[in-house]
Amino acid sequence: MKKQISVVLTILFFSCSNQNSNQIESSLTELELEDILRIEKSHFEIVDLIPFETTSENLMGNDLRIRSNKDYYFVFDEGVQDCVHQFEKSGKYLGRRAIVGEGPNTITRLSDFFVAEDGKLVVLNSLGDQAEVLAVDVDNSIQSIFKVDYIPSSFTKLPSGDYLFYGSYNLPFVSHRLIRTDSNGVIQEKYLENQYSNKMLPMTERNFFKNESDLFVVETFNNIVFQLVEDELKPIIKVDFGNLAIPAKFWELNLLEGGFDLIQQNGFANFNGFFKDDKYSLISLHVQKPSGIFKNLIITNQLNGAQSVLETSLSDDYFYHYPVGIEGDEFLFVTYQSEIKKEKDLKLSVALMAKIPDGDFDYPVLMKVKFSDATN
Repeated sequence: MKKQISVVLTILFFSCSNQNSNQIESSLTELELEDILRIEKSHFEIVDLIPFETTSENLMGNDLRIRSNKDYYFVFDEGVQDCVHQFEKSGKYLGRRAIVGEGPNTITRLSDFFVAEDGKLVVLNSLGDQAEVLAVDVDNSIQSIFKVDYIPSSFTKLPSGDYLFYGSYNLPFVSHRLIRTDSNGVIQEKYLENQYSNKMLPMTERNFFKNESDLFVVETFNNIVFQLVEDELKPIIKVDFGNLAIPAKFWELNLLEGGFDLIQQNGFANFNGFFKDDKYSLISLHVQKPSGIFKNLIITNQLNGAQSVLETSLSDDYFYHYPVGIEGDEFLFVTYQSEIKKEKDLKLSVALMAKIPDGDFDYPVLMKVKFSDATN
């Protein structure tokens, strides 16, 4: 069953003059959004569909954070944040993990998670002015890994065993928006000094995107994609948002005292995802205008340099509105069973259509999609 999507605004700020010594400007690719070729969704071809079995106990919205291992999919509904739903690779529902609640084997708050090599879920649990990293086993038993004196909204683990935490603009509690700790929660490095002091709203965003051994970092309202290389945070892609850029005056205002009205007047753009494999990269750009809410999906073929933008609309055509990853040169999107059946030009095979029968509830479907460059 679809739920109305609410846009959670986060007051984030980026200034090139405030970069610390961990940010290096070399090898920075600069893109101008207005100059990239606009394409239609006919450049996408669905090659597989995985329906997520849905009952009254696991109704989910569209903003889904999906992670996987070789056996399972793990799905976190960013709009509800009450648990992680576990599915077989076929889409069969197995139950809830990392449950938010007040009883035994529950956690106080679920902000983010990743899947450990042993199949346990490692989750981020907020505790006032601290955060706790917990391991959740298959039976939902919980073990504390460590606590950290920081207030993050997202986290990830590095191959070295260290952790990265992102804390956004929450002065005086967050002096730096990004920190690295060791495996015991002791802070080792700080990045992105926080100099924004106006009032902000609570935020929910995904900041860390992995591709095998590569780790990328994005911030909402920041036009830079970073890559962590060893201990250095390197800007690798900069996108000129053009007339959708946040005006400088915005950073002088509190959000509820003129800031939001200012950016609503002309519209604004901000990152909400970055995915990359050996052939393609995809930047998911959220665009909010007086006329509605849109996505600009910036696709780069890294082999031939071809760049394309697909625009989707939340109020009109949002079939490819929710990208969730790239695997083996296939783009992964989430949509709903009802949306697939409304599309007239998909030309799906009988076998694929058989994978999405009518059910008691409208359910999310993971789409595996091939992309054809506009130059092909």
